[in-house]
Amino acid sequence: MVKNSGVVALDLETTGLDPRESEIRLAQISDGEKIFVIDLFHRDARELFEALAREDLVVLAHGGDFEWRFVYHHYGIALENIVDTLLLARLAFRGDMTLRAGLGELAESELDITLDKEMQTADWTLDPLPRRQLDYAAMDVKVLPPLYEKLSDVIKATDQASVAEIENQALPAFALMKYVGMPIDKVAWDENADEVELELRELERRMLDAPWMIERDPIEQTWALQGPDCLAMLHAAGLEAQGTTAKDLAPYLENELVSALLAYRKSKGAEREPLKARVLELAPEKPPAPAPLWNFGSPQQVNEIAWEILGFDLSDTAEPTLLRYKARHPFFAHMLKHRKLRKLVSTYGKTWFQKAYNEETGRVHPAWWQIGTSTGRVASGSKGEAPNAQNLPESHRKFFVAPEGRMFVGADYSQIEVRVLAKMLYEERLLKIYGRPEDDVPSGDVYLATAAHMLDVDPDEVTKEQRNLAKAIVLGMNYGLNAKGLPYYAFTKLGIEDMSKDEAEEYVEAFYNLYPKIEAYHDDVLTKLDEVGSVDQRTMTGRLRAEITNRNEAINAPIQGTAADILKRAMTLLYRGLKLTPTAYIVASIHDELLVECDQADADYVAGVLERAMLEAANEILNAEEPKVKIEVDTVISKVWAKG
Repeated sequence: MVKNSGVVALDLETTGLDPRESEIRLAQISDGEKIFVIDLFHRDARELFEALAREDLVVLAHGGDFEWRFVYHHYGIALENIVDTLLLARLAFRGDMTLRAGLGELAESELDITLDKEMQTADWTLDPLPRRQLDYAAMDVKVLPPLYEKLSDVIKATDQASVAEIENQALPAFALMKYVGMPIDKVAWDENADEVELELRELERRMLDAPWMIERDPIEQTWALQGPDCLAMLHAAGLEAQGTTAKDLAPYLENELVSALLAYRKSKGAEREPLKARVLELAPEKPPAPAPLWNFGSPQQVNEIAWEILGFDLSDTAEPTLLRYKARHPFFAHMLKHRKLRKLVSTYGKTWFQKAYNEETGRVHPAWWQIGTSTGRVASGSKGEAPNAQNLPESHRKFFVAPEGRMFVGADYSQIEVRVLAKMLYEERLLKIYGRPEDDVPSGDVYLATAAHMLDVDPDEVTKEQRNLAKAIVLGMNYGLNAKGLPYYAFTKLGIEDMSKDEAEEYVEAFYNLYPKIEAYHDDVLTKLDEVGSVDQRTMTGRLRAEITNRNEAINAPIQGTAADILKRAMTLLYRGLKLTPTAYIVASIHDELLVECDQADADYVAGVLERAMLEAANEILNAEEPKVKIEVDTVISKVWAKG
């Protein structure tokens, strides 16, 4: 059947999710008419998978990187012809990440077929397998051809065929990246986690002991009218009772407090509360409990401290709000540092690895989602299963160390989203700064040029701080920020702490004056958003993000999405280009950056392949037509993970 077909659906049932630890139990194939379910515990499937690897064959799979990795691990065969209905569904959903794209959900929503998904967690080592499991396996592959046809119709109707091709061609690169993982020095990571946690505790101690820290009031206490606390009350009243029973208190019946206490104990119903109040009125005041230490992780308590300092409640205790009062009192600066350390402890501590660290290989296997966001960007992380490798602090890259005899080769696009913006809007000033692809000289420094124009200083006199400010403005405006959001972006991304809202408004106005086509684009998008309530946006490859209601996403979606399409195309070209060096492979895809691990002797060659792939991908998408913009890639060879 496989040899005579142009399209074949494939699904695997395995004994687990990790190909290194699990076996393939069943391989199901279908040409849309016939279905074969093959038990690999009893049949050799090598010939089948070799036939499926035929270049002119389309292999349908759902979540196809799973099938790719299992076949690759157990048979050494790379299925580079997979068309993934999961990726097609994400495109068909036009960026709506709230819609579920599991095979069961799609079979029900698109084909009105209910799959027996309880069998996903069944025991696939049973021999023989129950009929119910065999039927489930057959249905999984049966739904793929009609699902593919239906999704393909949507892809065609929404003009997303080009981006669908980019996604499916990139699948092998993503699958291999998931499979090989990333080498990491876990011991050093864990030691650093201990050090950061100690630093956090020491900061909390200094804050608590600081002369400027607001003191908490002691906690008022009320006597309990039984047990040891009741006895302590009697002693505080000057009575030498040995206990609190009626017998113990018999010698003190003439004492008004004891009399009231015994009357309270005998009382019932509504009379108890007044009698209890009488006892507490007669008793000496109970000493207050010492004030508890402030919990700086509690938003409520942080707001209490802020109220004592400022005289009013904060709207919230998020970092942008704390930053606003940083100059008013040392507490706010310390809280910002506390938040930073707390994030490192909670997110990048010893638990960061979750279930994804392999002790034998010394490698971590982050979760990667090929279409992980509404704009088409790659995402990373799966809560409780595998970590996110995309948002690592720069300080943590040093723990990723290439094994002995191996090196990392990393490269990232220089200001790719700003170049995309310049191209899309034909913004002449930006295009002039970057230059054309055929120019022999490097691109100009857009941040320096922007600083010089906005601040009216000579380019040679622009300081590092001024360039940093311009960088924050350029990138922030590219993301669709306004004057309200710009100060926080400048603080979190570039450490600029003192930008006021008034200054931000002046910077935004100056930026728009410098780049009028960007202002016109923003105004056009926001006008449509205001009038209609949502906007549709496309990347340069045709990826559709429909019905956007968020301001920033409405502006940034086609820019960020085009950059994502470029990087995925680069992964495909790089994956193919590395076939001459089979021990070299992509280990990470980080927004505008790719990281390759290779033998030390191959590092220079791999660097060339990497740079050419990234330039070719960007030129294919950005520079097929005028205006053309020069693309630059920064490449670095290192033993530890370093940004290009």
